[in-house]
Order: sequence, then structure tokens, then C-alpha cells
Amino acid sequence: MLNFKYITMKKIYIIATIVLTGILSSCNEEEFLKEEAYDFYEAEVSYVNQEQFDAAVVNLYSSTSYNVMWNGDYYNGGAYALQYASDMSFATQWLTVGLSSFTDFLIPESRFALDYWKNYYKVIFDANVILEKIDDENVDFDSEANRLAIKAEASFFRAYMYMKLAHIYGGVPLILEPASGPKRDYVRASRGEVYQQAIIDAEFAAANLPHVTELEQDGRLTEAAANHLLTELYITVGDYDAAIAAASLVINDPSYALMTERFGNRKDDPGDVYYDLFVRDNQNRNSMGGLNTEAIWVAQYEYQTEGGGTGMNSAFTFTPQYWSLEGKSDGVPLFIGPTEKYGGPGVGIIAPTTYFLGLFNDVSDIRGSEYNIIHDIPADNPASSYYGQNIVESDAYTLPNWDESGKRTWSAIITKMTPINNFPDDVIEDSSTGLIWWLGQNSFRDHYYMRLSETYLLRAEAYLRNGENIMAASDINTVRARAHATPVSPEDVDIDYILDERSRELYYEEARVLTLMRMGKLAERVQKYDPKHNGELHNFQIQEYHNLFPIPQSEIERNTEAVLEQNPGYN
Repeated sequence: MLNFKYITMKKIYIIATIVLTGILSSCNEEEFLKEEAYDFYEAEVSYVNQEQFDAAVVNLYSSTSYNVMWNGDYYNGGAYALQYASDMSFATQWLTVGLSSFTDFLIPESRFALDYWKNYYKVIFDANVILEKIDDENVDFDSEANRLAIKAEASFFRAYMYMKLAHIYGGVPLILEPASGPKRDYVRASRGEVYQQAIIDAEFAAANLPHVTELEQDGRLTEAAANHLLTELYITVGDYDAAIAAASLVINDPSYALMTERFGNRKDDPGDVYYDLFVRDNQNRNSMGGLNTEAIWVAQYEYQTEGGGTGMNSAFTFTPQYWSLEGKSDGVPLFIGPTEKYGGPGVGIIAPTTYFLGLFNDVSDIRGSEYNIIHDIPADNPASSYYGQNIVESDAYTLPNWDESGKRTWSAIITKMTPINNFPDDVIEDSSTGLIWWLGQNSFRDHYYMRLSETYLLRAEAYLRNGENIMAASDINTVRARAHATPVSPEDVDIDYILDERSRELYYEEARVLTLMRMGKLAERVQKYDPKHNGELHNFQIQEYHNLFPIPQSEIERNTEAVLEQNPGYN
């Protein structure tokens, strides 16, 4: 098997990629409507041996990491919109950041309608090619086990993308074979049918993916990842017993356990075990000698590794622009600049809500500790009369006039989104002061797709929906015990409590909007907790129909031989 993290490959583009994805564009309508493919690989010659299938699978991982998980246009959304446009966080700028207003920006013609659609279908199309060709008797595989493993990986990715599509749009076209040419007669399957297809694919993946102890490569899929996925899918279709069983296969596996003691390359620094989970180099099992038993599936972005990258630009997006603050009385900059100890060159495009910050009223909960959420920092410019004073406590600065909230220049620093005191050496401009180059806007670490604590919380949700509150509380308390938080009583557990606990444990990891859409609670929670939708800052009223995104208008118009129905509320 090829090492998927280190391989360099030319991506394989199949003609299907240009259909249903909205990537064709032209100023000339006649040219726009031409259905002619000029360059693509024929599957018959591109998939004849294991090496080619390995390369195709690498492309699935790459597309998922960079186009699905990240898609990092911080100004207009991308994957970040599935985090910030929620009850937990909001965009601090109105006009420059999309989904500040659902009513104004979530429309069929918007990029929000199209981006997820085209990126998720791109992965599905590529998976379909693999799944069509892999059973060809003429393909040369090293072993039957390798063939089944690759088939299981492709099945997993198809299941994963269809689940996300159904969460976001409801029913969508089910495409299970590669397109041989342009197609204009897509129809929507029901949301339930899409989930059921995802279950079929995920069940196959769970039965055929290797166990984590059989892997030598970080980031590759395992049976545990498939069972974690199945847990969410079974909950979504109301099969709670199956969800409990799937989650239990992961939780009861002795290869997995929540991290409860300090670990990793900075375990001797001030901090706690929750902080350690997000330190650079600590996300994987193999690179840490098998120490991180909590990681189930990890996106491989690690800085300065072949095939890696700089991670997401989360430090830039989520860290406030503190370094631009000036003293209220003397107008002197409060800070020498963006430094390593305060998260680097952030610009505070996204800020946490009061609801989220208020979730950590249990002072023993380490997830809200000073190592994980920094609420105040001292001015470090010796020339400032406020030098050494905490900027919030001293009221040292004047709120900027471009945003009523002032959140762009100051909000709590979420340390899991930036390598506080842990930047790579080559992004530090001045080691004596800790000043960071603009490249320091990135996270420089791998990112969790799936973590065992979420498996516990998914099983808790399944138990709750199954009427087993005691068992639900037990799973929640396992997660809370690791956080040193006070146990919850079974009678206090409801869906909103589970959402609260997911916020405490998975903040800025999970695609929060997807979780709320899955539960049908996006509009309710945004109305209640987002300051731009509850009247605190603005009155951008999200509506119930926003629990689903609109079908992209470009796809409706391109689908000329059948009706691709729009979701209610968007016509």
C-alpha cells in the first residue's frame, strides 16, 4: 500500500466532476451550454493496478481535507460557516463575512448554497469511479484484503458525504455510478433514502476497514471511524439500538480510551490534558508512539511534513486583533505586535457568543481553564502607560467604530485554534520578543475529524432518545470526569443539555451548524444565542426554513430535463 500522507500525485479528474457541481462558467451563454469534455482520464486505463487505486484513494483524503473540512475562505464562509453561524460563535463583521445574516446571505444564488454541494459531490464522484472499477477481474491487486480495504475507504467517503449533504439540504440526488457524460435529469431522493444509502456504504466500510492496530499510517480510516459514522447515521434515522451498538464497538475497544493524563511533547509545560489534545504533534497515534488513544480519525495537515501543510487559517480567523489596540488615554499601542504568547496575527473575524462562554460556570471544568480559553491579557508594550495591565480589567482601550460588538479587536482567545507558545520556529520574526510573521495566521497542526469523546456523546444522545436517561448521563459523565467537571444528574439530561455538553467538549472542532441541522434546531438555537439574530446587535431573523440550505439555483437551472425541486421557503 502507498503511504497516502507522503505521496505526490496528479489528481484524477473524471468527466462527472463537471456535471452537477456548477464549475462551468462563461460570459457567452452559447459557449456555456456546450457539453463537451476536453480532457479527462478514461477509467479503463487509469484503474488497472493497485498503485492507481491507491492514488485515487489519496485523492479522496486530499479532497476531504482541503475542500470539505477546510475550504478556508474565512471572509465568505467555506467550512467555517458551519462553525460560526451557530449558537456558539458569530461573524464580527456584517458586510464582509457571509452568513452574518441568514436572510440576506443564505439564498439559492449564494456561494453557501453551492460550495458544500459541489465539494461534497466531487468526493462522491471520485468514490463512484473507484467503486465501479475495483471489482474488475482484470485489476491487479496485491491481495484480496487490499482490494476490500480500498473499496471500504471509497464506501466510507461516499457515506460521509451523503450524510453531510442530507444534513444540509435534506433529500439530494443519489448518484451511485460514474457519469459517462453530461446529465441534465437529476431528481432528489428523499432525505431518508439518502441516509439509508449512507448506512449501506458505512456498514460495508465497518465490516472491511482495518482495525487501528493494523495501520502504520496516521490519518487512514479504520473500522472505528466507520462505526462512529454509523452511530450518527443510526441516530438520524431513529434506530437508537443500532446506534448504541455501533458506538459501543468503539468505546469498548481496548485500543481506544479518553486521555486522562498529561501527554505529548509539551506535557511538562503549564497546562492540562485537554490542552494537550490540541498541541502540535499530539493528534496522531503513531507519531506519538500510540499515546493518543482518543483520536479516531485525524486530518493530516502537520507542518513541515511531506504531503502536509500549514493547517487551517484558524489562528487568523478566531484570534482577536488585539495587537491593534491603543491605550484609551494616550493613544499608544498596547502591544508590541502579534506575538507567540497571544496567538499570533489574528484579525478576529469570528468570535464566541456569550452563551458559549457562559457554559463554563463550573470552575473545575478544565475545558474552560486559562490554558484553553484566555479571557484577558496584559499589555506588553513598555511604551504604553497601561503596560502590564490586563486590557479588559483596566478598560484600557476604546471599542472600534466598525462593529458595535468590539469583538474583532477583543474576544476570548480559544487556544485550540492557535498554537499559543507553540509556533514553528520559522514563523517567528523575533525570538527575543516572540513576534510572529503573517504566516503565523495558520494552525500548523493536524485536526480531528472524529474523537472518542464525541462517540460517548453520540451514544448518550442515542440512550436519551431511547428513553434511557441513566445511561445517557453515565456517558456524559465519563466525558465530564475527564474534564474534572461536576457530574450531571439523569433528570437534568435532555437534548439541549447534550448540545451544551457538545459545545463544552467539541467547540470549534465539530461543524456545529451540521449538528444543529441534523437535530432540526438551527433556527431555534441561533435565534436564542447569536447576538446578530436575537436583537442584541442586529435583528437578522433566521427563519425555520433555514434549518435546510437552499438547493443551488445554478443546479436547478442546469437540470433542464427534470425538475430539481427547491427547498421550502426559498422560492
